[in-house]
Amino acid sequence: MTWDLVIAFIIGLLCAARLPILIFTLVVLAVVIILATTAIVLDYSVSDALTWAFLVAVALEAGCVAMNGIFYLLYVRRRVNEREQSSLGVNSKYSGE
Repeated sequence: MTWDLVIAFIIGLLCAARLPILIFTLVVLAVVIILATTAIVLDYSVSDALTWAFLVAVALEAGCVAMNGIFYLLYVRRRVNEREQSSLGVNSKYSGE
């Protein structure tokens, strides 16, 4: 089941890149319901089914958070650094006064 969590994390990464957060949350909810229902039908205990459903949901959301962190580093921080570097080279017409 560890591979399930790794795959869920990767799916969370990929979905966060393309899906809006509300749609992603609905996908996670559907996955949890389907996983819990399937586990209960396959005669797992209810506590095991809910535990694994919760862990898969956490892995999906962790993937989403990780991708949003990557986006932040790529886009927001890069623009801040570019803006700081470009402002150093600009001479103000009021600098001599």
